[in-house]
Amino acid sequence: MRNWKRFLLATACAAPTMAATLTINPAQKSQEVLGFGGGIVYYQGWVTAMSESMQKDLYDTAFSGLNLSMLRLGNWLQEEDVSKIKDDVKIVKEAKNRLGNHLKIEMSSWTAPATLKGSGKINGNEGANKSANSLKKSDSDPYGKYVYNDFANWWKSSYLKYRDAGINVDYISLQNEPDMNADYEETLFDPTENDSIAGYAQALTAVRAAFNGVSNAPKIIGPEPLGIGYNNFQNYMNALDESKLDAYAYHLYHAGDGNDNSLNNYKNPENFKKPMSAIASKYGNGSKPIIMTEFCTMEENGKEDYMVGLAHIMQVGFTSGKLNAYIAWELMWGEGKGQLIGVCAKGWGNCEEDKIVISPEYHAVRHYSKFVNPGWKVISAAADDADLKTVAFANPAGDSISIIVINTGDKSIQLTNPEISGMGLVNAVQSKENGFKSKSISKLSCTILPARSITTLVYVKGSFVLPTEMCKDETTDPNYVEPTAADTLVIVDYSKTNSADGWSAEKTLTAPTYETKTIDGVSSYVKVNLAGCDQSDESCGYQHAFYKLTSEQAETFAKCSELSITMHSADDTTAYINVGGAGGSEWVDYKYGVQAGSTSWVTSSISLEKEASTGSNQLKFNSNASGFYVSKIVATGCASSAIPLQKNFRKAANGISKIYDVHGRLMWTGKLSEAELSGKELHLQNLPAGIYLIRNGAKTISAIKR
Repeated sequence: MRNWKRFLLATACAAPTMAATLTINPAQKSQEVLGFGGGIVYYQGWVTAMSESMQKDLYDTAFSGLNLSMLRLGNWLQEEDVSKIKDDVKIVKEAKNRLGNHLKIEMSSWTAPATLKGSGKINGNEGANKSANSLKKSDSDPYGKYVYNDFANWWKSSYLKYRDAGINVDYISLQNEPDMNADYEETLFDPTENDSIAGYAQALTAVRAAFNGVSNAPKIIGPEPLGIGYNNFQNYMNALDESKLDAYAYHLYHAGDGNDNSLNNYKNPENFKKPMSAIASKYGNGSKPIIMTEFCTMEENGKEDYMVGLAHIMQVGFTSGKLNAYIAWELMWGEGKGQLIGVCAKGWGNCEEDKIVISPEYHAVRHYSKFVNPGWKVISAAADDADLKTVAFANPAGDSISIIVINTGDKSIQLTNPEISGMGLVNAVQSKENGFKSKSISKLSCTILPARSITTLVYVKGSFVLPTEMCKDETTDPNYVEPTAADTLVIVDYSKTNSADGWSAEKTLTAPTYETKTIDGVSSYVKVNLAGCDQSDESCGYQHAFYKLTSEQAETFAKCSELSITMHSADDTTAYINVGGAGGSEWVDYKYGVQAGSTSWVTSSISLEKEASTGSNQLKFNSNASGFYVSKIVATGCASSAIPLQKNFRKAANGISKIYDVHGRLMWTGKLSEAELSGKELHLQNLPAGIYLIRNGAKTISAIKR
């Protein structure tokens, strides 16, 4: 008797909604690849504080697992004490042990030494005149009105100290984001000097001269501005002596035409096509590499939908932008959160154990870095479906080709794998949003590209006969549970309301007000005034603004696992806002330094794993900044009242239960005892606090792990 169930399943896999083909032309070559990388500029101490065994796992995952070819560091030798870079030395040694000279080191400076700055401080002073955050002036410098020669000699000296300590730097950028007037470590440079701010052009000339005669001198890249919108990159380049640069570098935090929100650009990578193409048309002729040295969402990372966004951004970069290299911002980041890898060291921050957390974006980079090496070239690749974004690379010998295909749409597509003369498919790897990641899939004449997925196809020279089996979906996780709308609590959305109801402030602050003047594309928000002075100073003191939840919101909020706030700085620099709870009880862990962008609205995520159930019925805010604008506050991962506790829950499926987090990831399988699930409270020791869905047979309930 025919197995109809199996037949219907095979038919469904064989007939996805759409079909597509790729056209690959290895003879049509473009730019050469320099590499793929990530940055480790902060949190190095967290890495080396972990156990040796956990560090080994991290280094294997970060370096061998990604096959990285570039690592970005910060130049932190503003003083003479070389011991402050001991963590960098160990990390680079471990990277080189695994990758050898395949890995190149890029180093950017965040700030000149305090003695060379107008303010006399390493950190920027956002309340001061911008000139205080630039180099100090000089009446005798050979390069201009500021201490360029001293700055250049510092760069040379610090480079040699890094080299003596065991870090051989291949590329240097004399200033990270010279256009960013920040309150963290920074030094401002305008394209050329004026009466208020030092010039990048003069500093570059001085640094180039300082390295003349240095053996194995690093290559100099730049100008590395914050974003590429509004001809920002070109404005710097037009002022420079281009011969002083060995490669071009920029960041992607804005793309122009109003596309200034980092997360929105992450979700709409085509925003980068126009400014990238403009730069490529003038500077992408192959004489010097173009390197994207930093970008992220500006949110807490680890979200599923960021993975496809990053892969798509890289595809746009290596096609329209003629990039030679792409360096993601956070290779490793603290608190277990990071663009690629989150790091937790027991006793550091809120970490209770040593662990590493692999972000979905890790796999986006891996689809490129693992299968494409330096020296390979971009070759012609095109898909006949608009939802498919593709880029292909060939090695110098022409006997290996890697093709990255990104399905950005919401429907599955059946791809007829391309036929490339004299070559055969030897490897196929796929990652799906809310599905399996970096999974080797069947090598067949066709491939199912699930919605929101990345696939890498590797071809090598030779004759290969592919199996004639029917292609199938192999990375969709059948256990994935889509979060329901009831899991989201919209606390306030000013696109749908027009008052500042709920807001209040301590008597020293002006009360928050509803505003409608358009700021970076948003015309409905509340302005929240804050201290505007150093709150650690007794003359300023801590001053708070509050947002009170309704009683219904407070009841639901107690069940939520994450808070998202969309904010914009009221100043021309990024504002760092401290967020906590009040009314009922204080939060366990105050959230320090939540970002409000100065050039774009930033949506920041705050974990509520230890907070929501404490009984707070207000949110409170304070900052050294003068204030911020808020357009939306949303809590997610809230237990759904639509899922009732079933009386016969434990009697189904022989007592075997599966526990999923709010993102639908399977976290635990086994038998739950009465003690482990009491009512709707979960008491498993190996799960962190949060909201979970528990499935047992056909029954599903929600539970809180406190």
